[in-house]
Amino acid sequence: MEYDIVIRTVIITLITGSLCIVLADRTRLPVIILYFIGGIGLGPHGVGLIRPDSLGSGLNILITLFVGIILFEGGLSLNISRLKSIRNHLSRQILFTIVITMTSSWLAAVYIAGLPPDLALIFASLTIVTGPTVIKPIIHHLPLRRHVKTFLNGEAIIIDAVGAVLAIAIIEYFVSREVLGHSILVFVLSIITGITVGAVFGFSFKLLLRKTSAVPVASRSIFTLGLLFCVFYVSELLSSESGLMAVAVFGIVLSGIDYREKEKLLSFKEQISRVVISLLFILLSANFNIMMLPEEMLTGMAVVGIIILARFPTVFASARGSIFTKKERLFMGWVGPRGIIALSVASIAIIKLKSVGVHNTQLIEILVFLLISVTVLLQGLSAGTFARWLGILMAGDTNIIILGINPTTLGMAMHWRAYQNDVLFVDSNISKCALAKKEGFAYLHGNGLAPDTFSGLDIDSYSSVLAASPNNEVNVLFCRFLKETYGVPKQYVILTEKAGDELSEIIQSEGIKTACIGLQGSGDISFFTIIKDYFSVKKPAIRELIIKNSSFVQNKPGDYPLPDGVFILFAVRNQKDCYIYYHGFKLELDDTLYIVIHNEASPPQLDMISIP
Repeated sequence: MEYDIVIRTVIITLITGSLCIVLADRTRLPVIILYFIGGIGLGPHGVGLIRPDSLGSGLNILITLFVGIILFEGGLSLNISRLKSIRNHLSRQILFTIVITMTSSWLAAVYIAGLPPDLALIFASLTIVTGPTVIKPIIHHLPLRRHVKTFLNGEAIIIDAVGAVLAIAIIEYFVSREVLGHSILVFVLSIITGITVGAVFGFSFKLLLRKTSAVPVASRSIFTLGLLFCVFYVSELLSSESGLMAVAVFGIVLSGIDYREKEKLLSFKEQISRVVISLLFILLSANFNIMMLPEEMLTGMAVVGIIILARFPTVFASARGSIFTKKERLFMGWVGPRGIIALSVASIAIIKLKSVGVHNTQLIEILVFLLISVTVLLQGLSAGTFARWLGILMAGDTNIIILGINPTTLGMAMHWRAYQNDVLFVDSNISKCALAKKEGFAYLHGNGLAPDTFSGLDIDSYSSVLAASPNNEVNVLFCRFLKETYGVPKQYVILTEKAGDELSEIIQSEGIKTACIGLQGSGDISFFTIIKDYFSVKKPAIRELIIKNSSFVQNKPGDYPLPDGVFILFAVRNQKDCYIYYHGFKLELDDTLYIVIHNEASPPQLDMISIP
């Protein structure tokens, strides 16, 4: 009978999780809230179909292993090169979060909620983690500056690992009643052991992938998953409660592997993570008795409010400097939702506390439930509106996919990247891909019209496509393919010869814009000859030019009096928003133009643009 209950619990949890994911993708509601509703409604305090207690001690094991998978996937998705530029800010953020947020949470839990000081400290340790599983969906579709996204994602992953280890160390202290100094020593030892084990395994595995073919490409994902559990087990053997830190560091180290290899691993791990997160959230929330909520609602909301407010001074102190504007720091201070790590570690805490006879833990459950629900709903649903009100959302074409690697597209991409936009190249020529790699750009080697080329790629993060290969037909078909298959909203094509009737019809019907236009753009032979040269063999002379002549912008779009041999690649507005230039684009005063000049000597006619 017990066996039947376990099977029913697991099966119904998996089915409910998949339905919640589909519903969330359809409605854009935070999926965590749907997990809560599903778990509470189907749990012992609802209709009783899900019985987490039937799993016994296995639930605790599942929680720990699944949290390890989540931390690894988060670490693997990091971009280490970007973290380097804000490492000081992140280090301060982790430190200040532990000090400021924990102190504020402890004081609020003791003096507002009435928790005993020791239980309040356990609760306070749970409040410092934000979590990539809730941060990523919130900021994924928002066109924020790269530094802002990197800060929020990096903080979520690192603080998750540190916070989980810290919380478990505090729990162990109160469970075992060891001396305080020993508990602090155990925490520090766990951190050091986890970092060391994760780094050793990570760098060794990177070396194995780069220098040998011992692990076939087709089986690398499953091998990595097995190695992940090995890292966790070895670290736990050396120092108790260090496994979570080890797998997070393991993922961070592996995040530096080749872009294509990482995308394949992420594709595999992301699907596992979604299943794991849904299983955990529903199982853990099923134990929550929502009938306890009304009597503690007022004090609980006051505690949550203080925790939310405590994040602002933390972010402002850690993110001070020229990289982040005040408005960006306000946004980062607002967005700090708690997720699966807080809930998982809270469940571990309650299980361990009850095992030693501490049964008045329901208030911790209520406070954690409120903290997760309020931050996910309030901050998740308001993030876009708040960012728009602050004026920090980037306009224009932002992250872009470019078909064709050549001197001009590479030169353009370097300037494009300087405005914190991502560039992804696609090319079937491996030697050209090597040029993109040398300059630090992500690339896909393969047929741009084949879905397999884009396997594992998160195309939702790209807003625009620029097709700039030497073949007109391929360029147009590539734009149409990405629009129809992946829904990339903006398409631009560079024509190296006059388009025939069939291509012209596709361009018009699909809303594809013709980019890189000069004065002669309608079809002059010399225009196409120069364009073809610059998108094949010649090294371009790309110049930056600021429009200062008000009479110049008064011309109709497409009729700007550009000198012969000058072609506009893109325009930058408000010193941050990049726009691919196309026939019909309206230029404005103070726009910065990036132009290709046929003759390296500066044409004197450019004075009419830059001089008022």
